[in-house]
Amino acid sequence: MKSLFGILALMVIASIMIAGCVQPAGNETVTPGTTPGLTETPMATETPMTTETPMATATTPMETETPMETETPMATTTTMETGTTVTPGATATTLAANATETPPGPPTTLIADEIVSITDSGYVPNTITVPVGTTVGWTNDATANQTVSATGAAGFFDSGLLQPGDSYSYTFNAADNYTYQSMTSGFSGMVIVTA
Repeated sequence: MKSLFGILALMVIASIMIAGCVQPAGNETVTPGTTPGLTETPMATETPMTTETPMATATTPMETETPMETETPMATTTTMETGTTVTPGATATTLAANATETPPGPPTTLIADEIVSITDSGYVPNTITVPVGTTVGWTNDATANQTVSATGAAGFFDSGLLQPGDSYSYTFNAADNYTYQSMTSGFSGMVIVTA
C-alpha cells in the first residue's frame, strides 16, 4: 500500500513538472487567461486516502510478588476436669529469616506439690509416685515446644502446646498409673498415684 502511494505521488509530481515546463512554439511565454484560444484545463490529481489500521498489541500480564505470610503463634489455655493450666505471659513473635529466637525468661511460679521438668532429653524425673490429691506440675525447660498428653486409659489430661518456659499442672484424684508423653518429641513418663 505504501509503495502504491509512493508511485502515485511521483506521477503527480512528474505531471506538475511537465505541465510547468511546456512552452508554446517560438519560445513565447504564455500567461493563463491572456492568450486567446488557449484554455487551461485543470489536471485531476488523485490523492489516495490512507487509513491506518491499528496493530494489535499483546499485553503481557505483569507478575506481582505476594508477600509471605507470617504465622503468629497463639497461646491457648486448657482446663480439664480438676487440672489447672498455668500459662506465663505468652507473647506472639514473628521471626525474620536467619534470626534467632531469644530464650524465654525465668518461668513463673508453678503451684504444684511435685514438679517434673521437660528437658531436651525427656521428662525429669520420668516416673514419680504421689498420693491421691497431689497436684503435679510440668515446666518446659527444653528449647522446643512440648506437650504433656495422657496416653493410658486411667485418665485424660492434655497440656496443649507448651512453649519453652510454659508450665502445666494437673491434680490426680484417683489412685492408678497414669502414662503420658509429649506429642512433639515422643518423650514418655508416668505418674503412679497411690491411695
